[in-house]
Amino acid sequence: MSFSRQSAGLVGSLFVSACCLGAGPILAALAATLGFSAFHSILNIYVLGPLMTLSVLWMAWNLGVQGRALRGAAYRYRPFWVGLVGGSLAWVGVLLPHVVMGTRAAGTTLIIIGMPLLIGASVWSLIDQRRSRHAAFGGH
Repeated sequence: MSFSRQSAGLVGSLFVSACCLGAGPILAALAATLGFSAFHSILNIYVLGPLMTLSVLWMAWNLGVQGRALRGAAYRYRPFWVGLVGGSLAWVGVLLPHVVMGTRAAGTTLIIIGMPLLIGASVWSLIDQRRSRHAAFGGH
């Protein structure tokens, strides 16, 4: 498992969570500066939605690969399940307000619950990876 590949997923997740949980005004200002203020809501769903989807899929895949490497199968690896649940919650939280009107508060709650789970699972996996490398080299 490549540390840099797994780290890229973590960075992508942090970027998307920042956009979901407070960078909206920054995106609006950027869009207004570029003359695209009318496209702010379109930017949210058509840019952040796919970015969120790709980040969650990338991290879940990386956690699955890590689980196969450390436990022989992804379903035996707890960080995989924590990341999958957290990513799914956050993904639904991002898309829900765009699909069902009046669900912005529920979507925000799902993001607030899901993103720490997803990020925590990735950090947990990175720690497991370091421990396994450390043990493979005889504890040195």
